Amino acid sequence: MLSYPENLNISNSLYQYQNFGAKKTVAKEAVLPYEKERKKKRLKNTAIVSGGVLGLSLAVTALNPKMSSKLVEKLRLLQFNAARQLEKSKGDFVKTKFYKITYDVINWFNRFLSWTNNVNSVKDTYYKQLCTEEKTFYNIYNLERRKRLSKFDNVFRKIMKRPHELITLWGDKLAKRTVSTSYKTASKKMDNLEKLINEYSDRLPKESKEEILKKMSEIKSSRQFFSDENLAGRFKEQENMMKGLNGEIRKRWKDYRHGFTNKYVNNSQHFNQNLSFWAQDIMQPGREQLEKAGNDAVEHLFGNNKGVKGLYREIADKITVNMNNEEKKSFEKALSKADKSLKRANENETCDYFDKKRDLVLGSAPTDILSSVIGITLGGIALASADNKDKRISRLLTGIIPTIAGLGTNIALTTMLFSGTKGMLYGILSAAILSFAGGKVDKIRLEAKNKLSEN
Repeated sequence: MLSYPENLNISNSLYQYQNFGAKKTVAKEAVLPYEKERKKKRLKNTAIVSGGVLGLSLAVTALNPKMSSKLVEKLRLLQFNAARQLEKSKGDFVKTKFYKITYDVINWFNRFLSWTNNVNSVKDTYYKQLCTEEKTFYNIYNLERRKRLSKFDNVFRKIMKRPHELITLWGDKLAKRTVSTSYKTASKKMDNLEKLINEYSDRLPKESKEEILKKMSEIKSSRQFFSDENLAGRFKEQENMMKGLNGEIRKRWKDYRHGFTNKYVNNSQHFNQNLSFWAQDIMQPGREQLEKAGNDAVEHLFGNNKGVKGLYREIADKITVNMNNEEKKSFEKALSKADKSLKRANENETCDYFDKKRDLVLGSAPTDILSSVIGITLGGIALASADNKDKRISRLLTGIIPTIAGLGTNIALTTMLFSGTKGMLYGILSAAILSFAGGKVDKIRLEAKNKLSEN
């Protein structure tokens, strides 16, 4: 039998011989998989971060009454249409099945969002009570235990009351600033429109010009409704409307809980009949009153599609007669911009801010910010589980910082009266961008470290 010397490594010799003169090719082939792996890792990190922000943002926005109420209004309309189509499609098995499934799915989402709204309202108001209101503990019959609980309550409130109030105040100021800014934008567009009116009215006969000046004087008076002073008064009016809201929510919650002990009512029936927007139900009459006043003020200036022309459009009918097509387009564009801008500002005040104020009164701002704590906690766990310092820095740059920033963006934009959906999407986008940038920084850092170690 043939044998080979033990120190002779044939495979290594053959490998070296076969690759002789091809070191560059081997090096290139070795680098490519590494680069591909790094790119895959960066994409994976971006996907994880975006998914994390999406999940946490959904948790925040799903429990946001402003977003939920709007969604349910749309879902109710879809549910009504599905029920109508279901009735029409009787006799057609496929259509009946389709509309039945559609109706059931919409109904489920509707019930779920109604339930989350109630949970959110109760959670906010009880957390606010915990942080800001003194408790008596009269239901605790053991005097020693009652004293201990009272001492703990006093210490807890000293720590939590001021931050709770400051966070709520910050949210309110930011929301008010958004409304004020939207009115300022509308005011500038109306000023531009009035400049065009003054310019083109010079072409008119004296009588027509005097009539326009009279209407412009009326416009000036009507615009005072949207002034900062009157806006501040309406903000105060909203605040006064919402006094006692927290107490009413707690009362409704107690009645709701006790409803399950009523032996004459089935529990599932009680659950179904009381899936209502309690806070919205309480405040809806006040909101409708403010909304009507705002809409009337806007329509007095710009009219509507139901027979009211509005002062600006009455003027437009008179001065556009002497304009050429290009001038008419320019004027109509300015009129349309001012109209849309003022309507949007009014909606910001009477709908978006009203809903936000209601949530802030309940105590939503501090509990929404607590969602960021979830991101920080998850980030801390991810850091703690990293094998070494380099991995910890990489996770911080590509995962933890972007996730927290994404959540912060979502909460800040929602506070600035962006819709919950927009806030969530911008939060995900900002997190993805930061994660990508963090991956680039991490790559440069690691390459610089490797060069230093080689030297």
